[in-house]
Amino acid sequence: MNYPKIETDILIHTDREGFKLYTDKVLIKNLETIESPVEVSVNVVLSDNTEIEDRDWIYNSSIFDIYTSLPFLENHVIPTSKAYTDFIEKFDSFLGIFKSMSEIDDIEIAPFSLYFELENEYVLKFLFHPKPKETDYLTMLSSALDTITYLHKQKESKLKSAIQNSYSRKSNKKYFTFSEDGWKVLNPLLEVGKDITQNYRKDRDWRVKKPHIMLNQDNFTQRFIFDSNWVLVFDHLETMLIQPNDVALYSNIADRCLKQAMEFYEKVILPRHKQWHGSFPSLEKQKEYYNYFEIIIQAVIFAYTALEAFANICIPNGWEYFTESNGVKTIYSKEAIERKFPLREKFKKIIRTILNTPDPSRENWWMSFTELENIRNEIIHTKQSKSEERYAKLLSKSIFDIVKNHQNIIQFYGKHITRYKTELLEEYPYEFGYDDVIPGLMTDKNYWESYKSIHNINFDKLEEE
Repeated sequence: MNYPKIETDILIHTDREGFKLYTDKVLIKNLETIESPVEVSVNVVLSDNTEIEDRDWIYNSSIFDIYTSLPFLENHVIPTSKAYTDFIEKFDSFLGIFKSMSEIDDIEIAPFSLYFELENEYVLKFLFHPKPKETDYLTMLSSALDTITYLHKQKESKLKSAIQNSYSRKSNKKYFTFSEDGWKVLNPLLEVGKDITQNYRKDRDWRVKKPHIMLNQDNFTQRFIFDSNWVLVFDHLETMLIQPNDVALYSNIADRCLKQAMEFYEKVILPRHKQWHGSFPSLEKQKEYYNYFEIIIQAVIFAYTALEAFANICIPNGWEYFTESNGVKTIYSKEAIERKFPLREKFKKIIRTILNTPDPSRENWWMSFTELENIRNEIIHTKQSKSEERYAKLLSKSIFDIVKNHQNIIQFYGKHITRYKTELLEEYPYEFGYDDVIPGLMTDKNYWESYKSIHNINFDKLEEE
C-alpha cells in the first residue's frame, strides 16, 4: 500500500459516496469557525479491493480512514494548538452518527482507522475496535496521536524495536491495537499463530513443547506443523513421544506439591493459631509433619528448578556473553553460561541483556525469589548447624507465596519475550499467559518441495500417469 499524498493536515478516505457531503457539512464547515483551523480534505474512491492485503493478515473493516500528515503532527499535536483542541471537539460531534453503526451486513465495523507514515519507512495503521467496552473513541484517537508523537521524537525505543520485528509481507504496514495499557504493535504472524495454536492444543497435554509451524508466505492457509518428537531408548525398548517442556513439568510438580502441603497447613497449623496449644504433637501427628516436609521440600526444589530451566531457554543458541578483567577478555557460550553462572546472575546480567528488561532486582518479585534461592540452597547444601532453622522456615506461612512466586517470574519474562524476542515463544511453556508461537515462513517453491518430500509425492510422475 502506498501512502497517499496529503495536501492538508488530515485526509479522510472512504468508499461511500454520500460520505463527502456529510463531512463537508458537519465537520469541515464547523472547523472554519476559528482562525487557522485544522485543514481536512475528503477523498472518495469506490472499493477496488486495494485493501485485500489487509485481509490476508487481519480483517478490520471501518467506515472511513484517517490519514495524518507530518505538518499536522508538528504544528498541532506536539505543541497542542487551539485548532487541534477545536478539531477534537468538532470531530466528536461528527463521529456521533457512526458510533451506532457497529454492524453492516452481519460484519462488525469500526467508525474509522488511523494511518501515519513514519519516517518514510513504515505505514502505521491503528485499528479501532467496533465496540469499545470502556474507552471512548476520542481517548483512543488522542492516545494514538500521542503514540505517533512519541515515535516521531524517539530515534530508538522498545516500541520502535517492536515495529521493526513485526512482520510485513509486501509493504511496511505495521498494525497497532488498543488495550488497557495503550496502543501496542500487533504482529500479524503472531495472530496467525494463535489460530493454529488453538487447534493444535485441543488433544495435547499442556506440558508438551510447542510445535514448529511453517507457513507458505504466499498463502497462509498452507502450513506444516511439526511436533518435537523424541525416541527414548531404554531397557531394549523404544518410546516415541512429544518432547515435554522442562519448565512446565517442573513448575507443575511444584504447584501440585504446594497444594498438598497447603492441605496439611490448613488442617494442622492454622487451628493452632486459634487454640494456642499442642506444642508437643503426638508421635502419630509428627508423621504428618514429616510427610509435609517431604512435600514442601519438593515444591521448593522444583519451583527453583523450573526457573533454572526457564533462564536457560531464554539464552538463544549461538549467543555469547563477554567479560573483561585485568585486560583479559572472556567469551562465554550458551553452554558455558548455563554451567558457570548462578541463576541470580543470569537474571541480572544475561537475561536482562537478551530481553532488554529493567533491572530485575527492582521488581516486586525479586525479594521473594532470593528467599526461594536461599532456602533451596540450604536444602541442597545441607548444613547440620542450620537444620532446625531451615525446617522452621518450611513451616512458615510465607513459604507458600515464596514458592508460588516462581510463576510470576516466568510471566514477567513472558511479557518481554512476546514483545521483543518472539522467536523464544516456541520454547516458552503453555499455561503461563503467552501460549502463542511465531510461525516460520517458506517461499512457495520451497513449501511445495517440502510438501512433496514429507508426503513422498512425485508430482511429475502423477502428471505422466
